[in-house]
Amino acid sequence: TYDELKSALNESHPYAHHALADEAWKVLKQKEIRKPGKTFIDLEEADTTGVNHKLSEYIGKGNYIMIDFWASWCGPCRAEMPNVVANYKKYHSKGFEIIGLSFDQKAPAWKAAIKRLGMEWIQLSDLKGWDTIASSTYGIKSIPSSILFDPQGKIVATDLRGEDLGNKLKEIYGF
Repeated sequence: TYDELKSALNESHPYAHHALADEAWKVLKQKEIRKPGKTFIDLEEADTTGVNHKLSEYIGKGNYIMIDFWASWCGPCRAEMPNVVANYKKYHSKGFEIIGLSFDQKAPAWKAAIKRLGMEWIQLSDLKGWDTIASSTYGIKSIPSSILFDPQGKIVATDLRGEDLGNKLKEIYGF
């Protein structure tokens, strides 16, 4: 976690600035972007029809919003999708929304996966693969990944997968 890594890289530790710790410092910086309590960072990408949208159109508008970082070619993303779809269907009527930010490069594969997997929520991508603005903005170095934002646009939790997603949404919505 962010707190564990920050503690391990305490400035008073003699190894904290050793060259072998450089990668850990990079990971800490990436995790800090997604630290609970942080406010969302806006970005703009196109939907499946080519129309650009900003995250600020959705996040911080009074509902819980989860950004789901994924790609059509990502096996673990596809394996997790039935869980995400089920939670979306269960909580969407209560105001829960998902925004898919894709790491795809090929529009046809991206669009086909959205349809095939039943992803009925907002889907955005700049079709730049790992060079997507979503990766650099949110420090995403592996997918699937997710960030859950509260109604004011602050991060509540990250990387909710499997039953962790359902448990968090049950905690929020009470069922």
